Order: sequence, then C-alpha cells, then structure tokens
Amino acid sequence: MEELPPFFICPISLHIMMDPVTVSTGVTYDRESIHRWISLYGHSTCPVTQQPLIDQTLTPNSTLFRLIQSWRAQNPSTALLATQTPAFDVSAVIEELKEEANTRPPVARFKSLPKIKALIGEDDAIRYELEQAGAVSMISSLVLQTPLNHDSRDIIEDAINVLCMLKPSTEALKKVAEQNNGELIKALSAITSQHWNYRMKIESTHLLKLVFKAVDEVHKSDLPSDLFDGLAEILKDQNTNRATTMAALSILLEVLPCGRKNRVRVVEAGTVAVLVELLAEGENNDRKRCEAMLVVLDCLCSRAEGRLALVSHPAGIAAVAGKLLKVSNAANDRATKVLLMVCRFCGVVDEMLVVGAVTRLCMLVQVGSNGKAKERAKEMLGLHMKTWSKSPCFPLHSIVL
Repeated sequence: MEELPPFFICPISLHIMMDPVTVSTGVTYDRESIHRWISLYGHSTCPVTQQPLIDQTLTPNSTLFRLIQSWRAQNPSTALLATQTPAFDVSAVIEELKEEANTRPPVARFKSLPKIKALIGEDDAIRYELEQAGAVSMISSLVLQTPLNHDSRDIIEDAINVLCMLKPSTEALKKVAEQNNGELIKALSAITSQHWNYRMKIESTHLLKLVFKAVDEVHKSDLPSDLFDGLAEILKDQNTNRATTMAALSILLEVLPCGRKNRVRVVEAGTVAVLVELLAEGENNDRKRCEAMLVVLDCLCSRAEGRLALVSHPAGIAAVAGKLLKVSNAANDRATKVLLMVCRFCGVVDEMLVVGAVTRLCMLVQVGSNGKAKERAKEMLGLHMKTWSKSPCFPLHSIVL
C-alpha cells in the first residue's frame, strides 16, 4: 500500500482532492472546499498564505487531477480510506455541549470539552468548523455561567483551555468579549487573580492577551484591579515561563494607554517594583522582554505616581540605566525617556551619578545611538552638568557636548 502523497490533500478539508483548483496565490484546493470558503463564509483571503484573493477565479489544476486519478487507480484501498468521512462529527459534539450546559443540577465535569480538545489538535480546518458552529460563543458563556469556586474549577479550566486552543478569529473573539459590557473580560480578570489554580490563571492570561487585541478601546479602559493584581503576581513568579511573561506584558501594553485609571491601578498593584526587579536580574538581556518592560515603565512614568514608585525602589534608577547600550536601540530609546522624566521631576541627580547612570549617558553620546536617545542623553547631561562635574565620580575623560 503506497502512502498518500501530501500534495494530494486539500489544505482546508484535509481529504484527498476530487477536483483540484488553483487560486491566484498559487495554492491548490479542492473546488468544493475553497468555494465554501469564499462564497459561503465570505472570506477574501487565501486560507494558507492569508494573502488577499484579488482575483477569485478557480483555475482547474489538470496536471494534479490526472496524477490523483492515476494514483487512485493504482491504490484503491488507500484512496478509499483517504476519502472516507472523518470519525468525528462537529455538530454532534456541539449538541452534547449544549445538553451538558443545560443540565440541572450542573455536571461536575463536561465530557464534551475533552472531546473538542481532541478534535482540535493541530487541525486548522476543525478549528474553523467549530467556530462556525458557535463553539466560541457557547464556551465563553460556559465560563460566565459557571461559579468561580473549587467545585467548578475543572469545568472553567477546560473551557478556557479549549478557547485558547480554538484560536478564535478576531471577529468571533471581539463579539463574545464585548457582549454585556465586557462581561467576559471581567470574568477572566477575576480568574487571573485567583490563587488556587495556577494553570487556569495562566490560560486566562493567554486568552486575555488575544481578547485585548480584538476589542475596542472602550473595553480596555477602567479595568478591574483584580486583573492588574493577577498580572503583577504572574510577572513576579519565578516559575512563570517566557511566553506567559510576554503575554502579561502584552496585556499591559494594550491597556495602559487607555485611561489614567488603568495606570493608577497598575502602579497600586506593585508592578513598577516587579519590573525593576526583573530588569535588575543579573545579565538577563532578553531583547523583546526588556523592551516590553521598558515600554511599560515609560507609560507608567508619564504619571507622578509611576515616577514615585520607580524612584522609591532602591534599584529603580540603576535597573533602567543598566540596560543602556546593552539591549537594543529601542531599549536605549525607552530607557532614556524614563530617565529624562525622573530627572526632570524627581530629586535623583545624586543617585544617577552614584549608580553609574551618568557614565552610561556619556557613553551613549560618545558611541552614538538612535537620534532620540542621544538627544535625551545630551539634554540630561546639559541640565545637570554643573552639579555632576563637581563630583569625583564624574567621568572627566568623557567629551559630552
């Protein structure tokens, strides 16, 4: 029995193609599958490349059709298996989910959720079919309707995990997240701050990252303190992996520009101190991670409460200055913005000299960097040159201005 050649398989249906056609991007699909994608579901992009289908002509791939027909004739048993209906039924599992959701009293654990997990696997076609069948909306409702307590934690954990695995489209996620004045956002925020199920906390963080990229700005403002308390704990936890740390930082980057209340609550959650300690950790110069943390600090230090939190930490100035010329031009840019703000509004002139920030500013001017960072460094040196130059700690060998 000869193995089925992978290029005989339709990227949408994952079955052997009966009538292969090629779209304008050069990718070949089974005619029925791509026709449904374009006409029934209203998509205007290629499912594989995500490039726009400016020309929606379906050109028959005669060469591939003849190859498939020849292979089918030579391998009838394998061809039969390749064209058989899959051993699952999306509509059946959705109906089972509905029945379990309506059961009274509520069941301790849903049997349908593990089935949906098994269906999804790495199959993008099944994800799409489940979304079209209403799985995203139904499972989101399940998260909202299930009480957040120890008895129901298995259901909530499975539901959030399935939502993450589904990788809902922006449109589907936006729709469910904005319903009832952002009820799902509030529920996920509460889950992120709970202490009795670490995995559920992490899954909720990853889901919120997707949610905040999808919803309108009005749903990112005036968020509950629970969310920021939970994110600060996740960032502080030494067991948190890089992906989750980046997810937490991504959430902060999305919501901090959306209103003063968010910034105040992030500061009140102790996030500034957590970020300072992360930046000060040894020689950890993970570029994206450092850049994201410095952007968050930049946003927080635009307010007096953020600047106060930074300068109140014994390592605050040193941690930010320590990233100059060590990470990237983008990090230099953000670090100099933070230092300039505290230099202007807070009494940190002596501290900047003691912790080596002034030396790094001089180096930044000498070796060159992106224009804005260099100009800020010159501005800080110009503001306090008279004071700093009198100190024995001042790097006299540096030609600054």
